[in-house]
Amino acid sequence: MKVSDLMRTFFLAVPPDTTLRKANELMHQFGSDYILVTEGKKLLGMVTYSSLFRQILPSYDEVMQDETYWHNPASIEERASDVSKKKVKDIMVTELIKIDPGMLVVEAGALMASRRIKQMPVIDSNNELVGVISFKDITWGFLIKPLT
Repeated sequence: MKVSDLMRTFFLAVPPDTTLRKANELMHQFGSDYILVTEGKKLLGMVTYSSLFRQILPSYDEVMQDETYWHNPASIEERASDVSKKKVKDIMVTELIKIDPGMLVVEAGALMASRRIKQMPVIDSNNELVGVISFKDITWGFLIKPLT
């Protein structure tokens, strides 16, 4: 079975100047854990709920360096308000593992497991985004979809 047999060709994509608030709204509305950042069919990056979460809550180092978070936890809400105005281009992951539609699904699954990633963009020979495959798609493919 090839990646093209299981990949999703419908996926969320936004331009780089989209606010994090809007990206989050779309992800929530469509039940997606990620949103792709594109210009036309060119993939620029990806934003996930994990990357949004890391923007909103201060890291351990930030908490240790700034006493404000200890004395005034409400300041985290102010931080969230500021974060919501940022653009996806400011936080998107740009170093993505991209795969070809012709790759075997078992290879894609092994790559995802070894790199601890949940989804990968699928890029064709013209370097255009044609789909996304996730660990859920692969699981569905092996356990539910009839093998042909």
